[in-house]
Amino acid sequence: MSSTGTHTAKCLKCGRTRHFHSAEAADRAGPHGRICRMRIRAAQLAAILKGFTQAQIEAAREMIADGAFVPTGHPGVFRVVSSDGERTYLSHPDGCNCPAWLRRVMPKACKHMLGSRILTA
Repeated sequence: MSSTGTHTAKCLKCGRTRHFHSAEAADRAGPHGRICRMRIRAAQLAAILKGFTQAQIEAAREMIADGAFVPTGHPGVFRVVSSDGERTYLSHPDGCNCPAWLRRVMPKACKHMLGSRILTA
């Protein structure tokens, strides 16, 4: 049962006071304020994208937007539909079974792995 009144909490990053209508809302909001959460997320995404080409980044974002990544029952593992739609690959942030990754055409990571990294971040 929620109590009435205003509840406050401090952002753990910047220390600003945040106001909530209930204790449950304060618990659901998490330890950081809205602005700090956006900044933390932007920093995480920049770290993930580092070392990838612009073409790989655009391809991964397009595949995510098209719904090509389908989660499996295993944490962080996705079934990814190929560009032509005829095959599927298993992808994880640390590996993939697409031909480019298996032949190490992409020495560090492929676009499927990048998409998996973005989705699991």
